Amino acid sequence: MRIINNKFDIIIFSGRPGAGKSEVIDFIDRQPVEKRIKMFGIGEHSTLDDFVDLWIKGEEDDILEELGRPRLYTQKDPTGYSVSDKILYKFLIKKINTAFNKKYSKNTDFFKNKTLFIEFSRGGKDAYQSAFSLLSEEILKRCVVFFTRVSFEESCRKNRKRYNPDAKDSILQHALPDYVMENYRYDDWDSLTSSSPEYIETNGLKIPYYTFSNEPEITNDFTKLEPEVIKGFNMLMRNAVKY
Repeated sequence: MRIINNKFDIIIFSGRPGAGKSEVIDFIDRQPVEKRIKMFGIGEHSTLDDFVDLWIKGEEDDILEELGRPRLYTQKDPTGYSVSDKILYKFLIKKINTAFNKKYSKNTDFFKNKTLFIEFSRGGKDAYQSAFSLLSEEILKRCVVFFTRVSFEESCRKNRKRYNPDAKDSILQHALPDYVMENYRYDDWDSLTSSSPEYIETNGLKIPYYTFSNEPEITNDFTKLEPEVIKGFNMLMRNAVKY
């Protein structure tokens, strides 16, 4: 079941780094709860963002290095940490499953009035197909996807613009080095969604999605952003009932 009490159970926010995912969430957070439920189908929420776990892995690698052992999954960069072993991308999705099972799977009280947000970015020829296929069946059966689309060039521009050297571990203000951004030059979102304008299919399940275009950027102008967000979540609500 993807909808409980006229609100979404789980929403996955995805797209290139700097695309505007966190800005959309910030906009939603600024709305009164009554409006959120009525206009977007979103109650109070908690978030699972794999950047948080990536940062933790970086800190753990720092400790290993201090103890004279080699780093395992990350390398230090001027802006923080980046992935050195690509298995970490799959690990981080599995970590989302673990956190969901631990905190939310059997927490029926949470989903009566609240929505769970899951946020991640992926790049590569099978980036999103791989990521979604690793999510647990329970998540896939209960989620919809809000994908924020920008070009690679716009992603790089916004990635640099948002960087705050005093908040490297911040979801809203972290950045990736240019050489790491190259991993996001291409992804498979268009091929993944080419068979249907309403859903993506993975592991035999149909998952409703909406692709939100944020180029030219409108996440910095709430008067332009609001109707687009309403449009997107209205479409997701209709399709969540169908699939």
